[in-house]
Amino acid sequence: MKYFYLFLLLSFSTISLNQSEDNLPLLGDPSSASISLSGEYDLGRLWLSIFRSSVKEYEDPLTTTYIEDLIYRISETSEVRDRRYEFVVIDDESINAFAAPGGIIGINKGMFLKTDFESEFASVMCHELAHLSQRHFARSQSQVTALGNALLILGSVAVAAASGSPEGIYLGPALIQQLSINYTRSNEKEADRIGFNNLVRAGFDPKGMSSMFQKLQRSRGVNDEEFSYLMSHPLPKERITDARLRENSIEQKREYRDSLDFYLIKARSIVSSSNNARDQIKEFETILRSNINQKSIVAAEYGLVLSHKKLKNFPLAFKLLRALLDQFPNNLILQTTLMELHLEEENNFEAVSVGETLLSLNKNNYAISKILSKAYLQNNQAREAEIILSELSRNRSSDPSVWYQLAEAQGLAGNILGLHRSRAEYFMLTGRYDAAIFQLREALKLSKNFFEIRESIVNRLEDIFETKKALRELS
Repeated sequence: MKYFYLFLLLSFSTISLNQSEDNLPLLGDPSSASISLSGEYDLGRLWLSIFRSSVKEYEDPLTTTYIEDLIYRISETSEVRDRRYEFVVIDDESINAFAAPGGIIGINKGMFLKTDFESEFASVMCHELAHLSQRHFARSQSQVTALGNALLILGSVAVAAASGSPEGIYLGPALIQQLSINYTRSNEKEADRIGFNNLVRAGFDPKGMSSMFQKLQRSRGVNDEEFSYLMSHPLPKERITDARLRENSIEQKREYRDSLDFYLIKARSIVSSSNNARDQIKEFETILRSNINQKSIVAAEYGLVLSHKKLKNFPLAFKLLRALLDQFPNNLILQTTLMELHLEEENNFEAVSVGETLLSLNKNNYAISKILSKAYLQNNQAREAEIILSELSRNRSSDPSVWYQLAEAQGLAGNILGLHRSRAEYFMLTGRYDAAIFQLREALKLSKNFFEIRESIVNRLEDIFETKKALRELS
C-alpha cells in the first residue's frame, strides 16, 4: 500500500521551474520538502527493485560486509540523518559509485580494482554520503514539474552509470542528457566540501580525495569506460585544486586509518576479475619482490591463496593461508577464508566446524552466516542452513541473495510452502513482480488451514498489485 500512496504524492506534486542551478533551496525551505525523507525512502526502495533487475550484482559476502562496516563507520561522523542504507555491489570493473534517494548506495567492483589506498576509496564513499545528507536528489526536483518522472530518471541514470555506457540507458534518448546533469555542479562542489570534512573527521588521510580526483583526471581521454565515474560526476580542474587547498589547511597526522581489510578485499576483487589465475600469480609474486607498503605485501600473499584456490591447488593454498593466520590470527577475513577453502575442497565437515566456531564468536555476522549456510547445504544439512538463513532474512529482509539461498535450503529441507514464499520475496526485491505473484499463489494453495499464513500471503499479494499499479501510472 505504501507505494500507492507514494505514487499519489508524486503525481500531485508540482514545483516551480524558475530556480537557477546556483539558487538551490535551503533544506528548511518548503521546496526542499517536495519529497519527504519517508518519501525518498519509499521511492528509493521501489527504484532499487527495478535497478536490480537490470544489473549483475557482485555476490561476495566478505566484500559486502567490508562495505557495510566502512560506511556505517564513516556515517557516524557524517551529516546523514536517515541511516537506513541499502548497498548494491555491481559486478562491473569500471570505477563508479552513486547515491540514490533513501540511502541507496551503489558501488562497482572496479572501485576496489582502481583505488590504491583506503583513503581514496573512503573519499568516494564520503562524497556519496554527502549527496544523501544534503538531499541533492530531493532538491533537484525543484527544477522539474512531474516528480513521477524521478523514478524513470533514476533508473536510466543508474543503469547507464553502472554499465559504463550512456548508450545503455533503456528509457529513451531524451534521458541521456539527464545523465550529464544528474547532480548540478553546485551539488558536486558541495558534496566535495562536506565529503572532505567527513573524510577528515573519520580519521582518513585528507590527501585521499585529491589523489582520487587525480586518478580520474589522468584517465580522461585514455579509457572512459574504465572510469565511468567521470560520466556521472563532472571533474573540472578546480575541484582538484579545491581538494588540495583543503588538505593543505589540515594539520597532518602521523597515522591515518588504513585498514588491512581494504587491501584484502581489493585482492579478492582482483582474483575474481582475473581470467588467468596463473598470470595473476606471477603478478602477485612480482608485488612480493617489491618494496611497497607492508599491507600490499600481505594482500599479495592473500591473493596467492585465492589464486591457488581457483586453480584447486589446495595444499599450497592452505599452507599460505595458515602462514597469514599465524601473523594475523584475529583477522576475520582470513578466518572466514579458511572456511571457504575447506568448502572449495569439499572438506564439508571441516568447513562446518570452522564456520560454527566463527559464528559462535561473531553472532549474526553476515559473511560467516552466508558461507556457513552454504557449507551446511553442501554437507546435506539443509535444515541447519534454513535456520541460519531464516534468521538472516529477519534481520536483512531487503537482501535478495538471502531469500534466494533460503529458498534453496527450504526446498532441500522439504519446506515447499516456505520455498514459494522466499522465492516471492526474492522476485519482489529484483523487480519481477509477476513471478512473485505466481510464487505466492502456489504458496496459497499449500497454506490450507494455516489462517495466519494465508492472511500474510494475501496481504503480500495486495502489496504487489498496488506496486504494479503505481508503476503503471508512473510510466
